[in-house]
Formats: sequence, C-alpha cells, structure tokens
Amino acid sequence: MVRFSVVRRGFDARRKGDIRRVYTVECVLRSAAAEESVCARVPNARRHEPPPDPFPAAPVRKAPAVPPVVVGMGPSGLFAALTLARFGAPPVVLERGRPVEERAVDVDRFWREGILDPESNVQFGEGGAGTFSDGKLTTRIGDPLVEHVVSAFEDFAGIPGLAADAKPHVGTDRLRGFCRRMREELLSLGATIRFGARVEELLQEGGAVRGVRLAGGEEIPSPFVVLAVGHSARDTVRRLHEQGVLMTPKAFAVGFRVEHPQGLIDRIQYGRAAGKGLPPADYRLSAHAPFGRGVYSFCMCPGGEVMNAASGEGQAAVNGMSRRARDSGFANSGVVAAVSPADFGAEGDPSEGPLAGIAFQEEIERRAFRRGGGGYALPAANLLSFLHGKDLPPAPGRALAPGTLRDTLAGILPEAVEDDLRFGLLRFGRTMHGFLTGEATLYAVESRTSSPVRIERVNYESATVKGLYPVGEGAGHAGGIVSSAVDGIRAALRILEIHSA
Repeated sequence: MVRFSVVRRGFDARRKGDIRRVYTVECVLRSAAAEESVCARVPNARRHEPPPDPFPAAPVRKAPAVPPVVVGMGPSGLFAALTLARFGAPPVVLERGRPVEERAVDVDRFWREGILDPESNVQFGEGGAGTFSDGKLTTRIGDPLVEHVVSAFEDFAGIPGLAADAKPHVGTDRLRGFCRRMREELLSLGATIRFGARVEELLQEGGAVRGVRLAGGEEIPSPFVVLAVGHSARDTVRRLHEQGVLMTPKAFAVGFRVEHPQGLIDRIQYGRAAGKGLPPADYRLSAHAPFGRGVYSFCMCPGGEVMNAASGEGQAAVNGMSRRARDSGFANSGVVAAVSPADFGAEGDPSEGPLAGIAFQEEIERRAFRRGGGGYALPAANLLSFLHGKDLPPAPGRALAPGTLRDTLAGILPEAVEDDLRFGLLRFGRTMHGFLTGEATLYAVESRTSSPVRIERVNYESATVKGLYPVGEGAGHAGGIVSSAVDGIRAALRILEIHSA
C-alpha cells in the first residue's frame, strides 16, 4: 500500500446492542493488479474513478464589461458569486438584509422583545435562512460538486475534518464565521457586495434581462442576473410573476415542530449505550396517511432549539437550529404533512394562480400569530394533549421567541392536514417507542419547508426571460444548504460558458 485516507466516518446505530464506528477508507495500492485483487476479496470495495472536474481550466480571458448581478446571499447566491469571481467574472452581489454581525443583533432582539425587522431576520440577511439553522450538509443529490461544497464549508467555517463526517453539520455559531470569511474572499476577488439592497423589479428588453431596479429606484445594469432570493422573499416572487417570469405551483409541506429532551431520544436510539461518548442522536421518520398524504420528520436538530422564524409582520413560523456543540439538552424536528396545489384552494386564494401556495402559507402563519397572542409568542401544546385531548401543559423546552402560549393548536392547519399529522405521529410512536410522551411539546407553525412555487427554467436560464438564472430553494430547484449551493455553482458555470463562447 502506498497511502490511505479516511473519506467518511460515522456511527451505525441500527442495532442498539452493537453500535459501531464505521469508516470509508480510500487506499492507493502499488499496482492496478493489486487493486483488482483487493476489490475481488473485500466486500463493497471498488475502484474509485474521480469524476471529471466541472470547473473551467482557466479564468475567462477578459472580465465582462458589465459584471453579472447575484441577488441574494444565501448558499446558492454565495456559491454562484464565488464561482463567478474565481473564474474571472466578479459579480455585483445584492442582499436585502444586513451583514451577519448586524443581523445577529436584530434576530436576538426579535427573540427577546418581539421587535421584527422585515429586512433583517431569520430569513433575510447574509447567509440566508441557513445561517440560523443546524447547518446540516447532508444531501441526497449525487452531483460531484457536493464534495466541493462541503470542503468549502470546512475551510471557511474553520472545522478541520468536516468533509469526512458521514453527517456533517456546521452549527449556527460557526455559520456566522463562514459568512464573514466568504465575504472577505469575495471582496478579495473583486466582487462588489451591497447590503440593504432590495431588488424591486427586473429591467427587461426584448425578452432578455438588462439589469435590476432597487427599492430606492437605483438601476444596476447587467445581461446576467442570478436570482437566489430564498424561499421567503414573497414580495419579490409576486413582482416577478407580474413581470411575466414563468412559474408554477409546487408541493411543499406544513405542520408543527416537536421538541423532546435529548436524553430521551438518545435512550430510544442508542439503548444502554446512551450517554457513553456517542453524539446526540437524531432520527428520520415517515408514514403515509390513509388517503396517501405523506407525513414525515423534517430538519431534525439534535441538541438544538426551536425558534420563531418569522419574516412577515403579523405572521409566525417556527424552525429549528443548533450550535456546533449540539448541547442544548433538547432535540427538535419538524413534523409535517405534504400539501399539493389541490390543497391550496381550500385555505389559500385560488385566484392567485401559481402564487396560491404563498397565500396558503401566509394564512396559516397569521393564524399562528394570533394564537400566540399577537406578539410573536409561539402557540405550544403538549404532544399528548394534541393527540388525545389530555389537559397537560407544554413541557419545559428551549424555544427562542418572545414567549410561548399554551394552546390546543387545533384549527391552525386545515382539518385534513391536522388529522393526517395525528395519524403520522401515532405511527412514529410505533417506530420509536417512547416518542409519544408528555415530555414532548409541539409548536406552531412549520410552514417554510420549501418554496411553494417553481420558477421554470431551461439549462438554468428562465424559460421566459433570457439572462435570468433562478437558483436555489426560492426558485424551487433545491432543498437544503448543499443542494442550493450546487445549484448556484451550476448556474454560474453556465454563465461563464456563455461568456467565454
């Protein structure tokens, strides 16, 4: 053997009496014959063929006279901007929110006092919605760029070995450092970054984009606009629809967030090995309700906190986050049911066409806001109270919000969705014995699982506006940090290809 390296490490806890540390190792042997011999004798061994490098061999020869514009500084926008800047086309990056240092102050004030800044909150600002999350870097997409993205997080977040973890996560505390270092890198490569720059309108001519107009009236010209606005920029999506950008409604999911003591989840998942040097346990659950609706856990955060993730005045939404150490003592996860465009007519405004899902989201968030007392406190119910009507108070937890208000949660969601969530929770209790407990609390309402619209595109370019590249979660083409980042990179590579032609 010439050398070897660990490329993946994790735990296999499927058998509670036999929890194992699992490694995937890459070995370089002295000859092709030796490699063939090992692959024949060792189960699951195979020759590794590195995928082709998708990046250009060299930067473009000459920077564009008018630089590309990137709208949004979430994962898709940041990685699109980084790719453009590294290969000779440093962009103008526009972010409606504030730098991460100022944004963190605004968010902390909201959680303490209920003072919401519609332009600087959990959804809007440097790093996008992912900044206030668990920072999970797991994904099911098979794109070879996944490794590149995770390695970039390892470098910019300053976490050696992150790329080798089977379930890499950064933590919201380290994500803030990632944002600062990424910003510094972009500036060093010649990119221009502007905060407090909300795009209000596309500039178009002859079916092609010619730039953007900001809220204050300033126009920024460009023949290439990467649209990475995230899944909560509802005002921007509505304006794009008015301007003829083709979009269609898509399914997403809504529900609640459930919180348990982390020690309880550890005992369920690890058995007698709980507390013996293992990381905080997670879970992934799913069920099909009687009429086919999918019910599943979403964005599970071991050792994390539930938080009010509102971005609109008079609306409340929950999400989960955790720090790198995952040491809060509590575990939380979304428990959500799929909703499709067929559901939107009952609760949303069908006259809104492809935007009916946005109207549906806003209505259930307004209900949650009112049920929380109108001050951004979160309505909360004991899990057993929601399931069986028992008169039990919510269990103590770690909600980041101006407060919580005891509630039944009934009527916030459509009745059919609520019934299917109860069915799914009961099924989860069969899979994870102990999951259904009076020690667990439900918070309303989990509504931002993904975008309710898809901006249609062909080869990353808008189907109706030439030069417009809608990417990431907000465009309905990704879900999660890594897939959004990969989507942004792919769009940037397409722009570089066109510019170099």
